[in-house]
Amino acid sequence: MADELARAGVTEREAEVLRAVGERLRNREIAERLHVSIRTVESHIAALLRKLGVADRAGLVEAGERLLRRPVPGRPAAPAPLTSLVGREREAAEVRERLGTHRLVTLVGPGGVGKTRLALHVAGPVVFFADLAPVTADLVGGVVARALGVVPEPGWSLASDVTGLLLVDNCEHVVAEAAAVVAELLGGGSLAVLATSREPLGVPGEVVYPVPPLDVPEDGAAVGDSAAVRLFVERAAAASPGFALTDANAAAVAALCRRVDGLPLAIELAASRIRTFGPAELVEHLEHRFDLLSAGARTTGPRHRTLRGAIDWSYRLLDDDERALFDRLGVFPADFDYAAVRAVHPGAVVSLLPTLVDKSLVTSAGADERRYRLLETIRAYAAERLAGSAAAAAARRDHAAHYVAFAEDAAGHLRGAGQRRWLDRLTAEQPNLRAALAHCVEAGDLPAAWRWIAALERFWDVTGQRREASEWVQRVLAAGEPPASPAVVAGLAAASALLHASDGRTALDLAERARRLAAGLDDVSRARAAHALGVSATWLRPELSRPALTEALAGFGAGYDWDRALVMQGFVSISSALSEALQWGRDAVTLFRRVGDQVFAANTLFMMAQRAMNAGVGDDEVRGWLTESRELADAAGSEADIAHAAVGFAQLAWVRGETGRAAGLMRSLLPTLRRLGDRRCTGRALFMLGEEARAAGRLDAAEDLLRASAEAVAVAGQSIVLVSALESLAAVLVVRDRPREAAVLLGAAHRERESASRHPLAPPDEDLQAGLAAALGADAFAAAFAEGRTARRT
Repeated sequence: MADELARAGVTEREAEVLRAVGERLRNREIAERLHVSIRTVESHIAALLRKLGVADRAGLVEAGERLLRRPVPGRPAAPAPLTSLVGREREAAEVRERLGTHRLVTLVGPGGVGKTRLALHVAGPVVFFADLAPVTADLVGGVVARALGVVPEPGWSLASDVTGLLLVDNCEHVVAEAAAVVAELLGGGSLAVLATSREPLGVPGEVVYPVPPLDVPEDGAAVGDSAAVRLFVERAAAASPGFALTDANAAAVAALCRRVDGLPLAIELAASRIRTFGPAELVEHLEHRFDLLSAGARTTGPRHRTLRGAIDWSYRLLDDDERALFDRLGVFPADFDYAAVRAVHPGAVVSLLPTLVDKSLVTSAGADERRYRLLETIRAYAAERLAGSAAAAAARRDHAAHYVAFAEDAAGHLRGAGQRRWLDRLTAEQPNLRAALAHCVEAGDLPAAWRWIAALERFWDVTGQRREASEWVQRVLAAGEPPASPAVVAGLAAASALLHASDGRTALDLAERARRLAAGLDDVSRARAAHALGVSATWLRPELSRPALTEALAGFGAGYDWDRALVMQGFVSISSALSEALQWGRDAVTLFRRVGDQVFAANTLFMMAQRAMNAGVGDDEVRGWLTESRELADAAGSEADIAHAAVGFAQLAWVRGETGRAAGLMRSLLPTLRRLGDRRCTGRALFMLGEEARAAGRLDAAEDLLRASAEAVAVAGQSIVLVSALESLAAVLVVRDRPREAAVLLGAAHRERESASRHPLAPPDEDLQAGLAAALGADAFAAAFAEGRTARRT
């Protein structure tokens, strides 16, 4: 190294100054050590900056690390890292900045996050180094003394005449003793200390620096830019030469890094398995992560040889009360708030939770409303501990009880002002909601499961999650026959509403089931069941709708304005006279506005516009309803109602004869409508596209689109669109010389016309019927037509 310094023109005295700069000494401290003036030190530093070609003092530190890579005689040397440091540029700069202004900086974080590696990089090779990992409490002082190259004697201060930077590594298991020694060192001399620990030392003047996991790939970002991915690729290539990040494996590598939360130890252990498993296989095997990630380098300590070992070390440092709380936190599948912790743990959460945060087992985020989470690997460890304990059943029960109460409270707020904020809260809690509902279903607690369906109906509907809602409804139905209770009736009515737009027949079955169970219950339960029946029967059993909705309106008394408004909305669809339908809609909107429900006000305005357009009305008042509907839906954040308003504008363009524009709007909406599971609007969109194709002579496309339209609305129940789709499809088949098929479709359309008698429909195409009768013969046409009329709708 002396040769390199000489070639750079660095004198012996300048080399001494460079070494002192590397030890983070200030100019005054360097002057005192070398017995020269501060001005002389400044002159030497200026010369070093020029000779070594660096811009600032930080550059001198890095140059010193490279050129003076040897230990100070008489003390333990800091270990030389055998691998490169990946992705810690920002953290290293921030730690150096803090060391420039504070004498004690403690790096804290969970096991395996890379605290020691970062500290060694920042401190450099000329630092005083004390590793406390292998020592007991009574040996801390001696280990630090040896690191400083001194032999303490009774009555002699450890801090006397010691300057420079001391790295004290792995303090967490002897934190009290380490804190006492560090406090003594800071009390005298000018020594600076960089410590690593899984919790702060608690010494006055301490600056705590939480070491975060490595950044993982974000959606839409280049996978290779992520530090976590770069670390995996570098270590995987070392384990299996030739491994590289490719288009074929990038998604799996990114998923792996996300699943282990960017934890460097987990990434390095996973990379060591690349000789056996490909990235996609590693992701699959992460369900057994503690078995998979258990083969670190033999020369590393037990704490870093396996993923389990890293967390075991932290867990053993907890007392019994802390362990009990930590185990119960394994019930949470994702982040959670303080109220949820109190619900699942009977102990002193207010004092215990902060200790788990301090010990880097729990992380917190948020300013006004704090939320907490465990890194996925730590969460898996806690869940494993909980599963093997006697507290598991109680924790899951308490978790489910807390979140069903939260969901019911939120459902009430979703009916009034502040809908957007409560939608955000429910979205944040959705992993917990799913886990709690799953527990109720698996435990066979049917009353609780139906409570869940009722509580989450609005959330699922407004956020466009009807497919997931349908899956939950099917799971609860498969669990068995529920008892008659208000909660079960409310759940069945909610399930009917959720399925109404996608599976009309099942929705009607659920409503009839609710009606039977509600017969001996209170007025409100009977009113809820009657409302569900009235709405679900609109297209399949229209004769039931008006009596049921009338009963429901009478059953909801004072204090049930929102429910009354919902019943009024039902009359918009079933009233045969347009003026009557629109008046019901206006009354419903007035009530929804009174209670602050923007979402259902938007939905009612859309229904009013649709009724008018079905009657051929497309004036400016209709446009105004749609505009207001869209604005309210935007304000409330209801994706489903935003989509409905867009469907309405396409329908308006169709009514006004702007068929090309209407078809274009519907084409762009189809992916959203399909994702939302809205078969009625999907069927309407497909009908418009099919008509566009028919007009253009693209008969293959027209047949496919019109058939898909009929299939979509046949399941959902929407006679107006279904009749139009069947008759248009029949016309296409006539042109394609398939007259009998066309006659069967006309018979089916006639059957649907009868069920849609309360709604305006264009008259059937008599010329089409006459042409088919002539082509097939009167008897053959009549037989085919009758076949269509009597065929069971699927």
